[in-house]
Amino acid sequence: MVNLRLPASAADSSIAGDGRAPSPDRQEREDVLAVARAHGASAAQVRLAWTLQQGPHVLAIPGTDNPDHLEANVAAGALRLAPEEMARLDG
Repeated sequence: MVNLRLPASAADSSIAGDGRAPSPDRQEREDVLAVARAHGASAAQVRLAWTLQQGPHVLAIPGTDNPDHLEANVAAGALRLAPEEMARLDG
């Protein structure tokens, strides 16, 4: 069996994080919010788009039972982040 979860250190330093929504004690990163505003997208959509743009070897599998979230997740696949935005989010 292959463990596909990010190591804790990678999850902490990546905008992909651990897949959970920010809690009151864990706010969304301002750079993610700024990119989201620029695209008229949500922070979750930006995180998904960033993940998908990491390369053909990367697969995002967001889980939801909410039809609105499913629609937003699918729409994130069409979101194209500029190289400058990718670099900003990598920082």
